[in-house]
Amino acid sequence: MPKRLLRLFVIFVAGLSISTMVAAPALATESDPRSPTPARTATQAPIAEVRPAERSLANANAATATELTPLAPALPPGVSTRTWSVEDFVELFERKYGRPMTQDERNALARGCIGVTTVNLERGNINPPLGMSFGTFATSRDVQNAINDILATNPSRTQFVAAVAQHPLLSRIDNVTDSLPGGPTSQWTAVIFSKRFYSKQDPSWTDEQADQAFRPDPATGQVDMTDYRYRAKPGYVNFDYGWLDEGSGNWWHANHAEPGMKVYQSTLRHYSRPLLDFDRQVFSVTFGRVHP
Repeated sequence: MPKRLLRLFVIFVAGLSISTMVAAPALATESDPRSPTPARTATQAPIAEVRPAERSLANANAATATELTPLAPALPPGVSTRTWSVEDFVELFERKYGRPMTQDERNALARGCIGVTTVNLERGNINPPLGMSFGTFATSRDVQNAINDILATNPSRTQFVAAVAQHPLLSRIDNVTDSLPGGPTSQWTAVIFSKRFYSKQDPSWTDEQADQAFRPDPATGQVDMTDYRYRAKPGYVNFDYGWLDEGSGNWWHANHAEPGMKVYQSTLRHYSRPLLDFDRQVFSVTFGRVHP
């Protein structure tokens, strides 16, 4: 198991029109995907459904061709993961977005798996927001599509809030309007990333309390992440993030923060494989920047 690297980041989290300074969590490391997979047990199996991602143009109504251009060609059948160097990933990023990666973005990327998701959001060096997290990929896709259907109408912020309140699905989901960043709504599209983590986030919790934590709401499938504190299972790594590349249906993650960082392109089944580090997995919807 790689040694965890502890580092404190101060990040700027963007809200509707309010910004607050918060401390980022300790940087994560994860088991190398080429290491043996632990045996599955009832406590190790992730709660989210695990199935290969499929390429989807479901958000094409709100996203431009840039958002739907893959970072790299989709993995061929029978290949579950591919390793990229950090510099190769930077080249892929610059080719996709048509501009150099800034030094601030390189600093964000160096945080490891969380950095891979962060730089693709293009919202600064933030922790990817967890306010709209769900127990299954299918539920997150439904929420993403519903949000992008509204964004496709180029609404004002007031119109967006009203449309969410009237929507049969989104009106039952917490944090939709609060999650929308400031500026014109035309700047944003709903995107998906996944997060894997350990449920016992408070050491004072009993095993029974931990077992009930971070479970999907039976009515909506939403997972309340309010009590999440970026803590690791003792002796293991604290989390793993996977960024969904809409253009390929693959998920991008990393082994750990710099130094020695490697970037992985994986199928959802591989990214979600059982690991001793984690007993929870969520699929989170947030807002990423749209490109002209």
